[in-house]
Amino acid sequence: MYYPFLRARQFELIALRELANEGITQGYTTPILEPIKEGFNNLNLAYRVFQEHDQQAYLIVNPLNGEQKGDTQYYSEYLFKLNRKTFKPAFHFRNNTQYILDIITEFNQNDCMIICQNDIDSDDPSFKKLVTSPNISIITIEDPGKNRTLDRYIKGLNKTYVRFDDLFEKQVRNSDFLGIQEHRFSEEHLYFKDDGYSGFSDYTVLPSEYSDGGSTPRAVVIHLTYINEQHQVWIRHFTSDSNDSIANVQGKFAEAAEKAVNYCRANKLTNSAIKELEDYYDLQHYPGLGTVKKLSLKNHIIIISEYLKIRKKSSRQL
Repeated sequence: MYYPFLRARQFELIALRELANEGITQGYTTPILEPIKEGFNNLNLAYRVFQEHDQQAYLIVNPLNGEQKGDTQYYSEYLFKLNRKTFKPAFHFRNNTQYILDIITEFNQNDCMIICQNDIDSDDPSFKKLVTSPNISIITIEDPGKNRTLDRYIKGLNKTYVRFDDLFEKQVRNSDFLGIQEHRFSEEHLYFKDDGYSGFSDYTVLPSEYSDGGSTPRAVVIHLTYINEQHQVWIRHFTSDSNDSIANVQGKFAEAAEKAVNYCRANKLTNSAIKELEDYYDLQHYPGLGTVKKLSLKNHIIIISEYLKIRKKSSRQL
């Protein structure tokens, strides 16, 4: 199972809704959503589509960032009103065992996920009390290879264990991607089971750093991942060339889109995200930066989900 970590921005939730409608992600991808907005409109839209199409997600109830961050009851109260099979509770663990257990008890939560950093002492009694709770079913550790003692302890708990990696290499400026060649992005989809994990997680093709909004960029970049002949995930950064000012974002998109579309057509890469990008390019239509990010995200989740689907079918045949 793939657990992409997203911050429940509008373009991210639109991508997930479209994927659920297309039947791409069910059974292979379960998003982890850290809500950064106080309002619930976009979450409600996603929830209804997910419920209709049997798509599950984990909703972090104590986000580290955003308008309602911290160990509060705000998102637990929201979650309490919903179908627990569609949106399930997730918690950031930051030495807050009692808060998590109190929320679980007060809101009768189960099948919960906890998301942990790798600097935890596995002998800490409060941590052990939390992870051995029957209400905690999934444990996610960031870069677990940096704490092998913790890694081995979690593997011995017989619970769903997910490794969480920060893979996207953010640049200071978008224009810096011009000098970056295509490169290997991830191999976790190949080896997570052999390494003793039930699933894997990352920030997709988005930066891990939280940013509240953004300014008009000098360069437009379309980040597209693909599976190569060795079944590795590689990434290419299709970047505009006229990057001296913030003027003419539409033209910058056209430059980046031309590179991306030509590459995809030459290499016979296609899916619903790439087809949508091709339509915008062919019609000379600029859809906005949110949609550009949506297409990169959607393409990435598609290629991971489709790979896991093929891998599962192959294992059944064996």
